Amino acid sequence: MADPAPTLADITPDWLTRLLQKPGQDIRVSTVSAKPIGTGQVGATYRLTLGYDGYCAKAPPTLVAKFPSNDPVSRATGKTHLTYVRESRFYQLFAGEKPMAVPDHLFVAFDEESHDFALIMHDLPTHVAGDQLSVPSHDESCAAMDAAATIHAAWWGDPMLDKMDWLNGSKSATQSHDLEQLYSYFWPAFCARYATRISPDIQGVGDAFVGRMADWQSARTGPRCLTHNDFRPDNMMIALSNPQKPVVIVDWQTVGVGQGVTDVAYYTGTALDPATRKAEERFLLERYRQQLIRNGVPPSDLDHLWQDYCKSAFSGFLMGVTASMVVEQTERGDAMFLTMCERAAAMVLDHGEGAMPARA
Repeated sequence: MADPAPTLADITPDWLTRLLQKPGQDIRVSTVSAKPIGTGQVGATYRLTLGYDGYCAKAPPTLVAKFPSNDPVSRATGKTHLTYVRESRFYQLFAGEKPMAVPDHLFVAFDEESHDFALIMHDLPTHVAGDQLSVPSHDESCAAMDAAATIHAAWWGDPMLDKMDWLNGSKSATQSHDLEQLYSYFWPAFCARYATRISPDIQGVGDAFVGRMADWQSARTGPRCLTHNDFRPDNMMIALSNPQKPVVIVDWQTVGVGQGVTDVAYYTGTALDPATRKAEERFLLERYRQQLIRNGVPPSDLDHLWQDYCKSAFSGFLMGVTASMVVEQTERGDAMFLTMCERAAAMVLDHGEGAMPARA
């Protein structure tokens, strides 16, 4: 029988005591307090501070708990688009199975009917959350490439991924959304909402892809692997001094199967300002390639990595447009989505025909 999905109110000292107790460790939680952390718009995340009866050297002083969003619109979006399914099943089936730059979790539960879920993870007290509205340092970008390579190499070319109908982009998906239809619907709404804040670059790139989603999707071929699909600083915890995990990738609500280099293009196109991206993207892509090889990916699979990277330039723009229309609107969210679109539009324009789908 599956574990029930507790709410924040259910995470009591007794509940945590049962979770943490192990043979030979008499851990007894006496108090717990929760404080919201992060800026996620589809999930609600809290840092739990624990007090104990007595002393145990291995008892964690803090944990992190994640639940569905408290906002009804964002929560409904999470259910409709299967985001809570994906995050829960990622931790149930993938996290901890192979070396990857992901959080260590203690508990995950998901309710198939309501899509309620609960995820309890070890805290990362020395890590700092990335910020989408700033520009990561060169060293942070290098660590992000290394993290991407661990994730993509772990299930590189594994046909099993396409048998999982809950993964974004899976060939056996039972619920899919017509990307052409979604973009054609959301793009005019995006333009209407941000009419006075859309630059000519955003307008031009956004218009150019209307009616071309199928062409864009079909142009991206090659070996498939597990992908994050929202690979950017807001979904990273960073501690460059940590030799084991200098970057940890969080928020697995968009996890899917596809070309790994799409995550890389998404990162460089949305996290880096255009000048920084143009100066560093070839170096970062080569670092990513070398890390894939180091993690067991055949070099011959990477012969067209640059071309595949350019073809993926639109991915960050697409997320900025569609995600902005389906989550709770906030001031920071508006700034974030517009920044993502502005930077990604510049990337598409810089790579020209390499980034634009050819019409059939």
